[in-house]
Amino acid sequence: MVVVGQAVADASGSVVATRGVYVDVTEAVAAEVQREVGEELRDIVADRAIIEQAKGMLMVIYDLNDQGAFDVLRWRSQQMNIKLRDIAKELVAKLPPLLAAQGDQRGPVDHFLMTLDKLN
Repeated sequence: MVVVGQAVADASGSVVATRGVYVDVTEAVAAEVQREVGEELRDIVADRAIIEQAKGMLMVIYDLNDQGAFDVLRWRSQQMNIKLRDIAKELVAKLPPLLAAQGDQRGPVDHFLMTLDKLN
């Protein structure tokens, strides 16, 4: 509620009453909160996706489990005083070209992907 009021004074200047209105802003405030929460949620989901991608890369490269990969990201974040999501973004952007420079090691992965139907 927002209250807008004005004092009513008598001839001597003493306040004898007030007059004004009460405005219910519940819907407007709720809509604004919902919009802000929606924006924040979109950012969180986007950050979570890039962190999961970076974790997956570390899991493959270093043979880590989910928690171990997250611990590596968190450790670098704390050591460098950089947000974890920014570390993850940098890793996802820079790691593929770095690994490509090491030569083509896709043969075993190609073979695995091509023979997945034999798992049934």
